[in-house]
Amino acid sequence: YGSEVGALSELQHGVRGKLYAVDSRTVYLKDFNYDGVGPAAYFYVGTSKTPSARGAVRLRDERGGAGPLRKYRGESITLSLPDGSTLKDYAWFSVWCDDYSVNFGSVEIPKSLEYPKPAKVGALRGVHGVSSDPIVVVDAQTLLIPNFSYDGEAPDAKFWVGRGDKPSPEGIRIPDENGKETPLRKYDKKTIVLTLPGELTVFDIGHFAIWCEAFTVNFAHVTLPRAVLSNVPPSLKMLGVSPQFPVAEPQQAAVGEYPPRDQGTWNSAYSPPRSHDLPSLPA
Repeated sequence: YGSEVGALSELQHGVRGKLYAVDSRTVYLKDFNYDGVGPAAYFYVGTSKTPSARGAVRLRDERGGAGPLRKYRGESITLSLPDGSTLKDYAWFSVWCDDYSVNFGSVEIPKSLEYPKPAKVGALRGVHGVSSDPIVVVDAQTLLIPNFSYDGEAPDAKFWVGRGDKPSPEGIRIPDENGKETPLRKYDKKTIVLTLPGELTVFDIGHFAIWCEAFTVNFAHVTLPRAVLSNVPPSLKMLGVSPQFPVAEPQQAAVGEYPPRDQGTWNSAYSPPRSHDLPSLPA
């Protein structure tokens, strides 16, 4: 689920649950309970030492709604922080009653919290003009391949993953950026995003490759070192969250803060991002 922040204090109205940091701007509230009886309860984060109305910022609920919280029975939900802010900006998370200024349950956000971040691995270099900049593992199921090139002349080239350091016929075919599993067309320095199928994650595989399935030839591959990927975000697709890609006016961003959320329009439900929506990566 990401980095554990901690369990909510169980103060009033049956509030309980455990909070995780999915990435710098997204939290996952696991097994959340609240009786729904409070008159004006909301999710809040704040900058004061303990929960209070001073320095507090209200969050929208998991559906993007701005109204008082409904009843929850052991539900697991994802919440987004306000545009332009990260978990480093806040000291606590709370279920807070506006009408009576009462904390129903809260958890401290440690200053030392290390939230998950995307990670860079190697660049593709190989035959048939295959090349790219270093690949970014955005989360456990999402790969971003900057400036990908391939001459398109092989009969049955596919995006390919598998166990171990090198590709083999026992690998798994990965759909292209449009969700298709047909032989790859020509690419000329195009930045694309690929999503691993089903519940397959980068922790289940050891490499990513361009592989000719018909002739079992490796055109190029990169290894996916477990140590490098140890702190990438959990699968946002599995959590029902859109990977953090702006849909308009893409700009550069550092990998650890990738990309800036306060730019462009954001999707609240998961859908694979389109390649032309992506910001360029830093050197």
